Amino acid sequence: MTQRVSLNVIAAILTVGALYVARAFFIPLALALALHALLRPLVRGLERVRIPTPLGAAIIVLGAVAAGVTAAWSLSGPVAAWVEKAPASFANARAKLSDIVRPLDRLTDAAVGATDPPQTPPGPPLLARFLGGASALLLGLAEVIVLLYLMLAGGLTRAGSELLPDTESIVTRYLALSAAINACEGIVVGIVMWAIGMPDPLVWGLLTFALEFIPYLGATAMVGLLTITGLTTFPGIGHALLAPLGYLAITMLQNNVLSPFVYAGRLKLKPLAVMVCVLFWWFIWGVPGVFLAIPIAATLKALGDQVPRFAPLGELLGA
Repeated sequence: MTQRVSLNVIAAILTVGALYVARAFFIPLALALALHALLRPLVRGLERVRIPTPLGAAIIVLGAVAAGVTAAWSLSGPVAAWVEKAPASFANARAKLSDIVRPLDRLTDAAVGATDPPQTPPGPPLLARFLGGASALLLGLAEVIVLLYLMLAGGLTRAGSELLPDTESIVTRYLALSAAINACEGIVVGIVMWAIGMPDPLVWGLLTFALEFIPYLGATAMVGLLTITGLTTFPGIGHALLAPLGYLAITMLQNNVLSPFVYAGRLKLKPLAVMVCVLFWWFIWGVPGVFLAIPIAATLKALGDQVPRFAPLGELLGA
């Protein structure tokens, strides 16, 4: 028994090490699998009207790419303007908060002694880093698109449907409902930000849609960004706090009223398990891992419900 446990622990450590070392291989594959779960029902709909699967997959993939490019192009102006104003916004917010944090800074300096900030060596030029990151992102997106088309065209569908007929539909429904809920919340947040006079409400709606896929951490990032922008936009503290407080009210309503009603307890995940999954995949794969943490957890929960061998895993993740 002890030997078996030791072998399982060694196998788990080797698996985590492989996921970390080979993340350049696994991340595009995992992203393609998540998109496959979302887009496969659309391909099935085209199959019902007698459109061949490879052609239907090409139509859906090209349509998704066109929609993404159109959305990015339409939002590039507001996002670029917001990024350009970000350094000044952070500086202004820090100046407004200085009266609040100055007593704490004095206490800290008195306790540990004021020291000069450490000198850090200059990094590579900003343009070089941006171009390197952009090229890597484009290559990664191209790899995901190719993998997604091959999966939708039949490379994964038959095998997956024969092996686990219910797991794919459960995860697909979960991801589709999550995307719909996040889109509705993004629309509401955008409208509220516009109503209280926040700049670029469309950007806030888009950020809400994307960051709501990251439990806890996404909401924390949104509250921080809204607080900073509110402090630099409005003269009064009360008016500035309307944005983060409004977002908190909307996201709490979504998490405690809308989501339980929509999911109806199906594939419900434990909050602690969700947080551990987010932190684990953040450590292993970085930002892509954060976005993939919940789809991976949902898949493992579905496997635990469908395959007796993985039943303990389903009980560990499920509420």
